[in-house]
Amino acid sequence: MNNFIIGQITPDLLTHVRWGTYILFGALSFLGAAFIYFFFPETKGLSLEEMDILFGSVGAAAADTERMREIAREIGLDDVVKGGSVSAPGMNEPKVLDEKLGTQTREHGSESE
Repeated sequence: MNNFIIGQITPDLLTHVRWGTYILFGALSFLGAAFIYFFFPETKGLSLEEMDILFGSVGAAAADTERMREIAREIGLDDVVKGGSVSAPGMNEPKVLDEKLGTQTREHGSESE
Protein backbone atom coordinates (compact mmCIF):
# COMPACT_ATOMS: atom_id res chain seq x y z
CA MET A 1 0.00 0.00 0.00
CA ASN A 2 2.84 2.39 0.81
CA ASN A 3 4.45 1.89 -2.61
CA PHE A 4 1.12 2.65 -4.27
CA ILE A 5 0.82 5.91 -2.33
CA ILE A 6 4.42 6.86 -3.14
CA GLY A 7 3.77 6.14 -6.80
CA GLN A 8 0.66 8.34 -6.76
CA ILE A 9 2.16 11.38 -4.98
CA THR A 10 5.66 11.44 -6.50
CA PRO A 11 4.69 13.07 -9.85
CA ASP A 12 2.82 15.87 -8.04
CA LEU A 13 5.67 16.35 -5.58
CA LEU A 14 8.21 16.58 -8.40
CA THR A 15 6.02 19.10 -10.21
CA HIS A 16 5.37 21.36 -7.22
CA VAL A 17 8.23 20.80 -4.76
CA ARG A 18 10.95 19.79 -7.28
CA TRP A 19 14.28 19.12 -5.49
CA GLY A 20 12.58 19.08 -2.07
CA THR A 21 11.03 15.73 -3.01
CA TYR A 22 14.44 14.07 -2.79
CA ILE A 23 15.15 15.70 0.57
CA LEU A 24 11.74 14.51 1.85
CA PHE A 25 12.34 10.89 0.77
CA GLY A 26 15.92 10.98 2.09
CA ALA A 27 14.78 12.32 5.47
CA LEU A 28 12.03 9.68 5.72
CA SER A 29 14.54 6.93 4.89
CA PHE A 30 16.95 8.24 7.51
CA LEU A 31 14.20 8.44 10.15
CA GLY A 32 13.08 4.90 9.32
CA ALA A 33 16.63 3.57 9.67
CA ALA A 34 17.10 5.40 12.99
CA PHE A 35 13.80 4.01 14.28
CA ILE A 36 14.84 0.44 13.43
CA TYR A 37 18.29 0.94 14.95
CA PHE A 38 17.04 2.30 18.29
CA PHE A 39 13.77 0.45 18.82
CA PHE A 40 14.33 -3.06 17.45
CA PRO A 41 16.63 -5.53 19.27
CA GLU A 42 19.65 -7.09 17.56
CA THR A 43 19.03 -10.74 16.65
CA LYS A 44 22.35 -11.62 15.00
CA GLY A 45 23.78 -14.80 16.48
CA LEU A 46 20.69 -15.68 18.52
CA SER A 47 19.02 -19.07 18.36
CA LEU A 48 15.31 -19.36 17.69
CA GLU A 49 14.69 -20.11 21.35
CA GLU A 50 16.56 -16.96 22.42
CA MET A 51 14.56 -14.92 19.90
CA ASP A 52 11.34 -16.37 21.36
CA ILE A 53 12.37 -15.08 24.77
CA LEU A 54 13.45 -11.73 23.34
CA PHE A 55 10.12 -11.16 21.56
CA GLY A 56 7.97 -12.69 24.29
CA SER A 57 6.67 -15.85 22.63
CA VAL A 58 8.39 -18.38 24.88
CA GLY A 59 8.15 -21.96 23.67
CA ALA A 60 7.12 -21.44 20.03
CA ALA A 61 10.46 -22.60 18.57
CA ALA A 62 10.66 -25.49 21.03
CA ALA A 63 7.15 -26.60 20.05
CA ASP A 64 8.09 -26.42 16.34
CA THR A 65 11.25 -28.44 16.94
CA GLU A 66 9.34 -31.10 18.87
CA ARG A 67 6.70 -31.28 16.11
CA MET A 68 9.43 -31.73 13.48
CA ARG A 69 10.97 -34.57 15.53
CA GLU A 70 7.55 -36.21 15.83
CA ILE A 71 7.00 -36.03 12.06
CA ALA A 72 10.50 -37.43 11.43
CA ARG A 73 9.70 -40.38 13.71
CA GLU A 74 6.38 -41.00 11.97
CA ILE A 75 7.85 -41.14 8.47
CA GLY A 76 10.97 -43.08 9.49
CA LEU A 77 13.63 -40.40 9.22
CA ASP A 78 15.02 -41.26 12.66
CA ASP A 79 16.50 -44.48 11.26
CA VAL A 80 18.18 -42.55 8.46
CA VAL A 81 19.63 -39.97 10.84
CA LYS A 82 20.85 -42.57 13.33
CA GLY A 83 22.27 -44.83 10.60
CA GLY A 84 24.08 -42.06 8.77
CA SER A 85 22.53 -42.30 5.33
CA VAL A 86 20.57 -44.53 3.03
CA SER A 87 22.39 -45.78 -0.05
CA ALA A 88 21.68 -48.14 -2.90
CA PRO A 89 22.65 -51.80 -2.46
CA GLY A 90 26.31 -52.33 -3.26
CA MET A 91 27.30 -48.68 -2.76
CA ASN A 92 29.34 -49.48 0.35
CA GLU A 93 31.46 -52.08 -1.42
CA PRO A 94 35.10 -51.10 -2.02
CA LYS A 95 36.13 -49.73 -5.40
CA VAL A 96 38.72 -51.65 -7.42
CA LEU A 97 40.84 -50.04 -10.11
CA ASP A 98 40.79 -51.95 -13.38
CA GLU A 99 44.31 -51.19 -14.57
CA LYS A 100 43.71 -52.43 -18.11
CA LEU A 101 40.70 -50.16 -18.70
CA GLY A 102 41.73 -47.39 -16.30
CA THR A 103 38.28 -47.39 -14.69
CA GLN A 104 36.97 -48.03 -11.22
CA THR A 105 34.51 -50.83 -10.61
CA ARG A 106 32.84 -52.09 -7.48
CA GLU A 107 34.09 -55.42 -6.18
CA HIS A 108 31.17 -57.65 -5.20
CA GLY A 109 31.41 -60.04 -2.29
CA SER A 110 34.72 -58.79 -0.91
CA GLU A 111 35.37 -57.53 2.56
CA SER A 112 37.36 -54.37 3.30
CA GLU A 113 40.48 -54.83 5.40
